[in-house]
Amino acid sequence: MRYWKTKTPLLDIALVLVTFSYPFIVYFGLKTLPAWIIGLGLIVFLLVRMLLSKKRKKSEFLIFSLVLAMTGVLFLIDHSLAIKSYPILMNISFAMVFGYSLLYPPTIIERIARLREPDLDARGVRYTQKVTIAWVVFFVANGAVSAWTAVYGSLELWTIYNGFISYILIGLMFGFEFIIRLFVKQKKVS
Repeated sequence: MRYWKTKTPLLDIALVLVTFSYPFIVYFGLKTLPAWIIGLGLIVFLLVRMLLSKKRKKSEFLIFSLVLAMTGVLFLIDHSLAIKSYPILMNISFAMVFGYSLLYPPTIIERIARLREPDLDARGVRYTQKVTIAWVVFFVANGAVSAWTAVYGSLELWTIYNGFISYILIGLMFGFEFIIRLFVKQKKVS
């Protein structure tokens, strides 16, 4: 199995594609299959993600372990809710990891910033803390809306929000933060 040893394994690419198209897989899957089959597919998917992340990053492994455990518990309670919980649990997990990094610095955003600017000054560190807080708030809010669509919304609404709107919101968050960062850096130079 050569693809396990390459830098960008085909399996990783397939998993990313499944991740982004997951709400649509659920939507179309539920039209033809029982919820428990899709739920088992989700559990297998999460198990593979967890095992692949074990060798990479501790935080990634922790996220997928948490999501797998919670999905398994929800699967025992309600197959449909378990299937729809994946986006909710991912948002909660990201909020927890980002929040943890606020308590035990450096923050996730600071680590990313230091890849481009290894000598980040105190002002830059404070800025990355604020951005990390903004992402925690974003993940909590996004997870809350996702939960609302899972519990109260139709399958169509859940699919549209989690498969389209939430990605647009993530893109807008990145875009706004990038623009703000440019202003902050320009202000620093002035």
